[in-house]
Amino acid sequence: MLISPPRQPGAGQALPRCRPCRWLAGLLMLLSLPTLALESVVLQLKWTHQFQFAGYYAALEQGYYRAAGLDVRLKPNGQDGISVSPVEEVLNGHAQYGISNSGLVKVYLEGKPVVVLAAILQHSAVAWLVLERSGIHTLHDLSRRRLMTALPVNESYELLAPFRAEGVAVERLNLLPTSYDLRDLLSGRVDAYDAYVTNEPFMLQQLGIPYRLIEPRSYGIDFYGDVLFTSRQELQDHPERVKAFREATLKGWHYAIEHVDEMVDLIRQRYAPYKSREHLLFEAQTLIRLIQPDFVALGHLNPGRWARIAEIEEGNGQPVPLSRLEDFLYQERPVSDGRVWLMGGVFLLVALSLLAIIGWIVRINIRLRQEVGARKSAELQLRRLSRTDHLTGQHNRRAFFQVFTREFARFRRHPHPLALLMLDIDHFKLVNDKYGHPVGDLVLVEFGRRLKAQLRRIDELGRIGGEEFAILLTDTSLEEATVKAEQLRKLIAMPPFVVGREGLSLQISTSIGVVAARSGDTSPKQLLIRADEALYQAKAQGRNRCVTAP
Repeated sequence: MLISPPRQPGAGQALPRCRPCRWLAGLLMLLSLPTLALESVVLQLKWTHQFQFAGYYAALEQGYYRAAGLDVRLKPNGQDGISVSPVEEVLNGHAQYGISNSGLVKVYLEGKPVVVLAAILQHSAVAWLVLERSGIHTLHDLSRRRLMTALPVNESYELLAPFRAEGVAVERLNLLPTSYDLRDLLSGRVDAYDAYVTNEPFMLQQLGIPYRLIEPRSYGIDFYGDVLFTSRQELQDHPERVKAFREATLKGWHYAIEHVDEMVDLIRQRYAPYKSREHLLFEAQTLIRLIQPDFVALGHLNPGRWARIAEIEEGNGQPVPLSRLEDFLYQERPVSDGRVWLMGGVFLLVALSLLAIIGWIVRINIRLRQEVGARKSAELQLRRLSRTDHLTGQHNRRAFFQVFTREFARFRRHPHPLALLMLDIDHFKLVNDKYGHPVGDLVLVEFGRRLKAQLRRIDELGRIGGEEFAILLTDTSLEEATVKAEQLRKLIAMPPFVVGREGLSLQISTSIGVVAARSGDTSPKQLLIRADEALYQAKAQGRNRCVTAP
């Protein structure tokens, strides 16, 4: 259903035959010319009408779009269980603007001409929703379950990316196309549901059904949400229209955030009368936490963060240079010199006539510094999370191999002793099967802690997948590495691991493969292969032992 302004008076009607009437009708048409001159554009929404799109409703109802010379129609999505791809709607010309997710950058890298204008949500609102009675606690618990999500994969990439980060192949997941019906989860037809944290959790709360959310952010995957975008063609043909639409939209979002109660009443009256006031308020509060208006400018786009998202979505472990995203991120045309001088003059006159504005500027500067500090802190946190295994706190696979590759390159330039240990927890599957994944997770944490406590600052420890860890020993010979490996093996075997609130005592052991770089090695992959073979021999010989490859 398209929401459009009322039909203009006299549109499509024949002119009266009498001369005075013709003159009057002509005058009315002249008076309506500014309205007729509005440029008509269509915005394809991501879903049905709800508070998720309050900023666009506000821009319409407060006249921000009309003031910008735009006649904007909103196309809802997902009605009667039928949904369309906002990306395809925009690229096919059925809409000029759309709302999608961070998967847009993958679409762009695949060659489709999309341009992101603003990220309304600084954190994605999608998560895996499971019932508490299912016994599912972590992402790993989902690897053998039935998962209902939006297909194709790029529509739900932010929910699947954590699996890759945890070493679980997406191709092995049991994915089912979403029915957009929560009853499939309640009936047990599926084990996990692709949910929007503003909607389905509220429904379960109303039913009194305990649930659990498994969010990508818990596994170092922090994407944008509700991304406003357009096509490259629209930007090339109508740059001023794109700018006007973006500015009016952000103005609408400012209004919506500051007038939540008013917007809830409006949505119930004009857009979604089937939604309760309580549901819309729950949605508003949740969305505002994800928008973070007190810390980040509305619509903010961080190029470095988009490059990191692109790297995750490409999935090949290679950083994506910012130059590849140059045409993806919207950049406003610079203001002409004349306008700059005019604006500066107006500001100077106002500043001279109203000394009180100085205090306002000081307050604004303080807030900006706070926002910049919070943003830098958030970016540092994001960078740390992208390099850290969420469970053990040690370096993840990506971070470990970055250090390994860099150190091996140094070894090639300036030969020096360099050793690699590959470690695997013996019979770890039995621990998970007998005591459950939560206990298994505690074992992994303690295992990493014991190893880290025995290493030097120059040594590198990483969890590279499941129960497998790796240690890079710089300036360490093969003989020294063998001694260190045996020391670590004994440290793991004794004393027992005491985990959980009940103080469960477990006897844990590890198998270790030990190798050192050779003068003829040309790639770090050669060390990895030898270390894996040595580890395999340690397991084949009965586990709880170290095997050194010559």
